[in-house]
Amino acid sequence: MERRRVWGMVAMATAVLGVNVPQAIAGQAVASTPSQHAQEYRHYDGPQVTLQDLLQEAVNKNPDLIALREQIAVARQRPAQERSLNPPMAEATIWQWPINTLNPANTNMYMLMVGQDIPGRGKRDLRAAVAEKGIALAENDVAIRARQIVNEIKQAYASLFIARKAIDVHLGSVELLRQIADVSQAKYTTGRISQQDVLKPVVELSKLHKDIILFDEQANIATARLNVLLDRPPETPIGPVVDPREETLMPATADLQRMALDHQPELVRARLEIERAEAELASAKQEYKPDFTIQGGYLVMPNQTDALLARVGITWPRAPWSRGKIDARVAEQSATVEAAKARRRAMENSLRLAVQEAFVRAKSAQNRAALLRTTILPQSQQTLDVSRVGYQTDRVDFQALIDNERVLLDSQLDYFRALSDFEQAMADLERAVGTDLPATTRVVAAASEAK
Repeated sequence: MERRRVWGMVAMATAVLGVNVPQAIAGQAVASTPSQHAQEYRHYDGPQVTLQDLLQEAVNKNPDLIALREQIAVARQRPAQERSLNPPMAEATIWQWPINTLNPANTNMYMLMVGQDIPGRGKRDLRAAVAEKGIALAENDVAIRARQIVNEIKQAYASLFIARKAIDVHLGSVELLRQIADVSQAKYTTGRISQQDVLKPVVELSKLHKDIILFDEQANIATARLNVLLDRPPETPIGPVVDPREETLMPATADLQRMALDHQPELVRARLEIERAEAELASAKQEYKPDFTIQGGYLVMPNQTDALLARVGITWPRAPWSRGKIDARVAEQSATVEAAKARRRAMENSLRLAVQEAFVRAKSAQNRAALLRTTILPQSQQTLDVSRVGYQTDRVDFQALIDNERVLLDSQLDYFRALSDFEQAMADLERAVGTDLPATTRVVAAASEAK
């Protein structure tokens, strides 16, 4: 009676998890098999997608990039505005209109004038030069955001890969634990193990099921991030992804740092900000030159002979009561130039550090993947195979078998995490460098290529 109750508990638990329990032992129908459960997780709607496909789609559809490109068109209209003169001014003046009449014909004279303000020589060109630096900055902002989006897509793609691969690995362990459960049931039938050894595989299966739920959550979040970057609804399904291959990073970190100093868009922006600040400084110094006003007109005098009018005005920027304003502006722009130069130096140091950190992470992930593939994974598989045989012949207890199964599971996950970490580190490295790395930068490992 006690044994029959135990088999009922095993059947109920394993049925929920999709573990096959022989009907002759369990005494009831069995739920879906592990292979059916695996298919539920491993089926992804849509065609297979590659990272390059997603990157190309993002370049064309990402709303941030579209908005920044439109901003370039806005900036391109500003230099022409700065080169143009201000609108002319037309004036009409009535002189000596007697207060005892409303008839304008009784006034003494009418003065009609047209005037134009003319900035000092070179001022408009310098202001246009400042606006042209704004165009270059707007164009550079597109490059900066594009590199950020490329990095975000690569990070999300790697997260999606490791989450889906973790599900596959766990489902493979579900099949292994099902086989162990079958062996435990057979041994319990003959009285060779206790009740708790029969239930332990079910507990392990429950833990695996919990982990699968968590990995499925991670996969769904990564999918939503990718869809938003591609301007799709977050719930849009993404088909199977192409697994990354084990690769080797070839160039030295010094070469990558030189590439970053030459190509990094954020460093280019820092240089453009220096140039714009210098242009604004030159424009501020130009304010010491005077501006001009030219006016011409016609004087209508009903009771006398008409006359022509002309007037020329010139400003005095160096007047003691007005010079201080220009001096303060020049000092402000000089400080802005020095601040921009300091930011560029700080950014250069930050870029060197970012390149070094990403390089170290990529090398570490590369070495971990190679060690796991060549040493730890084969050893873990061999240890598990030996312990399975030993468990069937009562030379190894159940806890040792489960421990070895966990070691293999963790080793498999660590290998794929190392591949994912390598891809994420390379994405950060490319963002730090500011451009796509040459094809010779990454070499596929021979063993990985053979797979």
